[in-house]
Amino acid sequence: MAVGQNFLHKPDGNPGWASFFISRGYIVYIVDQPFRGRSAWKPGNGTLVTGGAELIEQRFTAPEDYNLWPQARYHTQWPGSGKMGDPIFDAFYASNVQSLANASYQQSSTQAAGVALLDRLHGQGVMLLAHSQGGIMPWLIADQRPQQVQAIIALEPSGPPFQDAIFSTNPARAYGLADVPLTYDPPVTNPALELVKNVSFTQANENLTCVLQASSPPPRRLINLERVPVLLITAEASYHAPYDWCTVEYLLQAGVQTEYLYLPDAGIKGNGHMMFLEKNSDDIAQVVVNWIEAKGERNV
Repeated sequence: MAVGQNFLHKPDGNPGWASFFISRGYIVYIVDQPFRGRSAWKPGNGTLVTGGAELIEQRFTAPEDYNLWPQARYHTQWPGSGKMGDPIFDAFYASNVQSLANASYQQSSTQAAGVALLDRLHGQGVMLLAHSQGGIMPWLIADQRPQQVQAIIALEPSGPPFQDAIFSTNPARAYGLADVPLTYDPPVTNPALELVKNVSFTQANENLTCVLQASSPPPRRLINLERVPVLLITAEASYHAPYDWCTVEYLLQAGVQTEYLYLPDAGIKGNGHMMFLEKNSDDIAQVVVNWIEAKGERNV
C-alpha cells in the first residue's frame, strides 16, 4: 500500500506532486493514514495485509502485459519496464507498506485524524487531494467539516458504489462511497434497508453494472458534501476506467457538485492507476491546478 512519501518523490528520482504544487504557491500537507507509514502500526491495532510484487505489476506498473481489463493495453506512461528487477519498479515496490485488513476501522480512524488536523488549522480552508483507497477519506473528512473543505480532487477513489469491480464483485462500501456512516438526508442508520438500490445500467462495451440509489423513494442526498466541488479524475489505462463513471453518477444523484475528467479527453493518454508517479504526471498536475484556479480557490 502506498504512503504519503509517493507525493514527495517519484520512484524514477524526479520531484513529486508536492514539489509541483509548492512551486506554484500552495501550502501542502502530506499525510499518512493511521497505522501506515509515518503513523506507525502497533500490536493491537488490527491485522495487516500487503500485496506482492506480481500484483503491483499486474495492476499498476505493467498492466499492458497482463490485460486483466480492456483498457490495460493502452498503458505507456510508467517509467522503465514496470517489472521486477527494473530499478524504478524496485524503488516503487520498496516504498509500499502493509495496511489494515479492516476497511471500516481504517476509514473511521483516518476520518478522526483528518478532522483533528483540520481543527488544528483553526478554520483555514483546505482542498483535499487523495488517491485510490485513500480517495475514500476526503468524503469522510469533508462530511464532518464541510465549511472548511473548499474542494476535493479525487484520483480514482475506491469504487464503484456498494460493490467491488474488475477483480471481484464482493459487497463493499455499504454507505455508497464508504464503509462507515456518511450524513444523508433523510438520515441513514441502516444502509442495507434505507439506501434503496437499483442496478441502473451498463456502460457501452463494458460488462459491468452500476448500482445507484433507486428513483423511488427519492434518492437520499449527501447534504454535507453538496457545497463542496469535486473533480474526479480517471486515467486511460487504469482498472478504474471501466467503472469510475458510476461513482460520478452516484455523487451527482446524491446532490454533490461533481466534474468528471477522463484524462484522454484532456489529451493526456497512456496513464495507469499510479498516474501521479508516471512520466507525464506534471501534465496531470497542471490540469488540477487549472481546475482549482477556475474555481477561484487559488488563495488556499
